Amino acid sequence: MKNTLLIFSLVILLFSCTTKKSESDFAVKGFQYARLVSIEQKEGYKELIIKNPKTLKVESKYVLFPRNSKMKRPQGVKIIEVPVQNMAALSTSFVGMLNAIGGIETIKATTEKQYISNSRLLKRINAGKVITAGYETGLTPESVLKAKIPLIVFSGFGQPFPNEDKFAQLGVVCLANYDWEEKHPLGKAEWIKVFGALICKDKEADAYFSKVVSSYQELRKQITSASETERIQKKVMCGGMAGDVWYAPAGKSFMAGIMQDADMDYIYKNTEGTASISLSLEQVFNDDQSCDVWINAEAPTLNGLFELNSKLSYFHTVKEGKVYGYMHDPNYYWEYSQVNPHWLLEDFIRINKGNTQSKLHFYKQLK
Repeated sequence: MKNTLLIFSLVILLFSCTTKKSESDFAVKGFQYARLVSIEQKEGYKELIIKNPKTLKVESKYVLFPRNSKMKRPQGVKIIEVPVQNMAALSTSFVGMLNAIGGIETIKATTEKQYISNSRLLKRINAGKVITAGYETGLTPESVLKAKIPLIVFSGFGQPFPNEDKFAQLGVVCLANYDWEEKHPLGKAEWIKVFGALICKDKEADAYFSKVVSSYQELRKQITSASETERIQKKVMCGGMAGDVWYAPAGKSFMAGIMQDADMDYIYKNTEGTASISLSLEQVFNDDQSCDVWINAEAPTLNGLFELNSKLSYFHTVKEGKVYGYMHDPNYYWEYSQVNPHWLLEDFIRINKGNTQSKLHFYKQLK
């Protein structure tokens, strides 16, 4: 009888050990702020769903299938084996997200070296462990195959990735990331959960994002709980010139949302869209006359700004010395502002209040 009980106990113990949930089975928390992505827990795998930013209809589905699972794989779907060990991360914001959850080592291809801030990734690029591509077309099927990269994550612009069909024939999955199309200021950062699911660091991604949300909401509380006499709402100009066109954040964009949360009165807040709007210099010049602050100026100094266009010296915000930008360290800004919107919000709150004596996270006043 004792032997029977012992054998039964060992069977139960063995069964419980072999059926214990792996890290890849960790159920990711639902998406609260991002509207273009979701992850659903299925029996033995996860399903990653990406929606089209314009139609909000499902654009792609990916099965995140545990690498060592003996379960039969679903047919007729794009399968990504997780944890992903090698990937191409073709945006600096992806670098920031992977860095936040300890995933830098998974990056085997990225954008050009001159746009990278992360010291560990730069070291790997210099050592020849990571390939770089200036444009999406620069990442060839041959180079990806040689580097043994099964997954390419790129910024989706409504078009397939170059040579996507050929990549598919080689077993390489191309995944469009639409974090830049999110409306809510916390929506973009929530895409860190996608990278968490891809490299099986869901817990780390959820924990990081929870801290971001908590910090962001605490800053917002400081604004909303202030009395009317304490609140300051400066009128703000944003953006810069590219050729003959001025590009500014659209009224429903990530950047416009953070400005609103900082209590800034963004002059183009009522425009449509989640990306940017195009304006003439003449219109912007006239609009600037009623503004108190200009942020995201495309130069590290005032002289650098005037070299881009001498007419900018006549802007009201320039004459008042209220111009701020991140071009003194743009790589750091693009890597870390997307995954740390609470830092961006804190900078804007301080700029709005004129409290910029100490160092800001990303911005500097142009001199």
